[in-house]
Formats: sequence, structure tokens, C-alpha cells
Amino acid sequence: MDLSQRDASVLGRFGDFCAREGLGPTRRALANHEVIEAFLAHGCRGLAPHSRGTYRSTLRRLGQTRDAGEFCASPAPPPYDTAEVATLWSTVRHQQSDLRIANATVLLCATLGAGLRPKELAHLRGGDVTRERGRIVVAVRGRYPRLVPVLVPFADALYDIAQRRRGYVFRPGARVRDTKNLVGEVCTRLVRDPDEPRLTSARARATFLCHHLARGTPLRELTTLAGLRDVESLLRYARHVRGAPSSKAALRARAREESR
Repeated sequence: MDLSQRDASVLGRFGDFCAREGLGPTRRALANHEVIEAFLAHGCRGLAPHSRGTYRSTLRRLGQTRDAGEFCASPAPPPYDTAEVATLWSTVRHQQSDLRIANATVLLCATLGAGLRPKELAHLRGGDVTRERGRIVVAVRGRYPRLVPVLVPFADALYDIAQRRRGYVFRPGARVRDTKNLVGEVCTRLVRDPDEPRLTSARARATFLCHHLARGTPLRELTTLAGLRDVESLLRYARHVRGAPSSKAALRARAREESR
């Protein structure tokens, strides 16, 4: 269905929130007023009260639309390519203090290497990063607990810092952990050339997911690794991967085929 520019903007921001929190397809979340209220409380903190009111009425109206099931998931941010990842490594290693280097390294490795969301990263502890059968594995806490093998070349760097920081691995001195600024401030304050790619947790997580899609990781396994509810939630990332399923029906069909 055709959407106004404002409706599309609101729906896109809501879709990003649902994907980040693993809340499933946008069309399903629109029918749940509790999800809408959670989005307004946690995903719109910087908005004025009247703007949040506009968002609420817009989302509830869209959720009641007969064709709400036709909404497409908002596109995921593009993954970093190989050259950009190399540049990010260089940026992290050239920060102005050992503390900044360590925090930026944890951010880079836990998001690009293990696909952690910001809240999951905030609660990562040293004991959650272990070596098992020759692999570095992260035990993710929170709403979607799971075990995630860390991709090379991020595994050893994350493990080394986790061994030194047995409490919280990311910004161990921070008193408040459930704030989006905990991660955002590190990204914003990274010293870098203006022409170089900016490190963001959203693009880093997209890179992790797109890597697994390109490598052919079974879809249900990837859904578990990413802390997602269903394979349809992978669609917004699959659109960035050549040869990946290009519709929710195709994702479901691929998952059934892989299960045989």
C-alpha cells in the first residue's frame, strides 16, 4: 500500500526497533499495543511528548489498516565490506588511550563478530566469553539467551579483553547499563578521518548476519544465533546478500528444505 512520507518514516523507525529487539515482523508488532508503547518509551526517548503522541496515533492507525499485512520490513543498514572492516580495525587501534582502545575493540568484536545488540553488549561479562573446543564462544544474556561462536578475526581480541575484565567487559566503570548512550557515546567519540566509515552497532550487527547468510549458515541456526524469533526476520538482511532468499515465503521454503 502507498504510505505518506511521514507514515513511512514512523513505520521505518518502528521496524528498526522491532528488528533490533528481536520482536518479529513489523506487521505483527503493529497489532500489539504493548510493543508500540515499549517503542515509544525506549526507542523514542529523544522525542518531545507531542511527537511521541503523533507516533502512537500513526502506528495504531496503521495497525488497524486492512492491508497492514502488506507492510515490508524496513531495510537493514548495509553491511561493512572487507575494506571498511579493515579501516574500522585501524580506527579502533589508533584511539588516544588504552581505555578507549579496549572499549572500542569490545564494541567492534562483539557486534561484528557475534552480532550482539547494544543491550546485550552492555551486560556482557568476562565469564561469558569462553574458549570451547578451539572456538571462542559468547554466552549472551538478556531476553534471548544463547551461545554464539565469535567470528575470526574478532574472537581472540574479544577473549583477551574478557580475560582482563572479569566484570563487565564493555565500559566496566559505567554505573548505568540500560541506556542507548552507553554504546552510542563510544561510536560518536571515536577519533577518525571524516571520510572513513563510522562504526555503528546496527551496521556491525547487519555485517554479522549478512556474513552468515552469504556463507550459507542454516537459517534456523542463524535465527537462534541472532536472537530472532523467526526466519522471516532475516529478510531485511537477506536483501543485501546476493543469492539469498528474497521474500519471506522463500526464507520459509529454504528453512524447510534445510530441515529435511
